[in-house]
Amino acid sequence: MKVAFLFSGQGAQYSGMMADIAISINESKNVFEIADNSLGRSISDLCFNGAQEELNLTHNTQPCVLAADLAAYAAISSYGIKPDVVAGFSLGEYAALVASGVLDCQTVFPLVQKRADYMQEAVPVGYGAMAAVMRLTESEVDSLCKEVDGYVVPANFNCPGQIVVSGTNEAIENLMSLAKERKIRAMKLPVSAPFHCELMGPAVEKLSSVLSEITFCSPTNPIYMNVDAKPEMRKEEIRRKLLLQAKSPVRWEDIINGMYADGVDTFIELGPGKTLSGFVKKTLAGDYSVFNVENIDTLRKTLEEIG
Repeated sequence: MKVAFLFSGQGAQYSGMMADIAISINESKNVFEIADNSLGRSISDLCFNGAQEELNLTHNTQPCVLAADLAAYAAISSYGIKPDVVAGFSLGEYAALVASGVLDCQTVFPLVQKRADYMQEAVPVGYGAMAAVMRLTESEVDSLCKEVDGYVVPANFNCPGQIVVSGTNEAIENLMSLAKERKIRAMKLPVSAPFHCELMGPAVEKLSSVLSEITFCSPTNPIYMNVDAKPEMRKEEIRRKLLLQAKSPVRWEDIINGMYADGVDTFIELGPGKTLSGFVKKTLAGDYSVFNVENIDTLRKTLEEIG
């Protein structure tokens, strides 16, 4: 068995996430305590009791999802389950860095809080948008974007038949109209900024100075990076690719195919929701297993299956 840990990204958040795990498992409770203390506000209360509207604000979403990802990781790790490789979807890449020993919890929460704020500040609220386009190939989505007036580009290659585009709100609306004319399924996403495109350039500049001051350790296991889907073990390359990630497409489909080609047969999604588990199932057609850990029940089921 070769195990990959996959960490959830922004958009998977929901009120009450990880509450029962934090109550039951001391290692997970400790993650939330570190989050609260390092940020000087109650990330735990937001996760366990916050209204969905609060959780959906990027300022809150990113540290909350990070805490949930790392609480799930702490829970499964407390039972001795370790990954052979790791990856995280967008924001989840920061949790993957902790799981591989590149960063520690005390460092990662302030870093992600700055990332969230820089990304939101990069583009005024309402100026940018994102949309998911279904049942088209990468080249077809690229062509569709080029037909549209305004700036819009592919941003997330999630799985076969699901690609997310990012750009100005006006361009996204134009793309939605064009898709409707051609009976192409597309839907706008409930996000507050156009992530993973060149509009995030100002955020990347600010993040660069922050990342340059942080010590990166060599990873204990390969991290499949978002920007090129390749397994990385060089800490300075991880730093470079992590910085580029904010304005570059997420190559998630390629990450899953690459892991499978490299012998991974067990995928465990850690964090809220089952979105990444769904992407795995839509991407692969071979012999493999997929699990997720987002509460005590899913933790127990995963442990029973892989134990």
